[in-house]
Amino acid sequence: MKDHFKFILKNSIIFATISFGFSMIGGLFPSSEHTFVIGNPFVVSSVTYEHVIGHIFWGAVIGLGTLSIRYIVLGGSFAIFLDSDHLLQFLDIELVSRMSHSIPFAVIVAIVFFVILRGKDLRLSAVAFSAVLSHLAFDVFLADVAFTSSTKFPLFSPFVLETVEFQGLDWLGIQIIGVTIVAAVSYLVKRKEIKLKNNFTKT
Repeated sequence: MKDHFKFILKNSIIFATISFGFSMIGGLFPSSEHTFVIGNPFVVSSVTYEHVIGHIFWGAVIGLGTLSIRYIVLGGSFAIFLDSDHLLQFLDIELVSRMSHSIPFAVIVAIVFFVILRGKDLRLSAVAFSAVLSHLAFDVFLADVAFTSSTKFPLFSPFVLETVEFQGLDWLGIQIIGVTIVAAVSYLVKRKEIKLKNNFTKT
């Protein structure tokens, strides 16, 4: 139990730190039309219990593909800690909003976990990547259900700062992609483990 807690805590901190660091890139485009002072997150970001619990639940669903409690918990943890970028808003500096809500960030955070663990835990990289997707999915869902509106993300930042709009059932497609990625990687990992076990038994 203690090992599971340490695993979850350590990797959650790493994920949050990467999200925060990546979001700092948003301050490197002072002349961009997408750069502005975002403001206090408690005022402008609609932080509610529903928002927090929703992100955790959506992320946990992503982790279900691993059939492992630690990755289910990490899925929820990663999904909510993606919003560590909001901490930059307290500094009242000009930024490109939601920089970590992007595909390049999802790729980078997956690669970082792959490198840190030397490729020994592909499920963790898959959960990290897909947790970003689950976060986007819930943001779209919340905008549609609670506000009957759409929401936008700089989906390809920092390479393209223009935002991409999502609405309606777009969240379902995004969530399904995330679940599929984690489930597929988990299946391949399990298959490899069984193959190695069988080879070991034969020898």
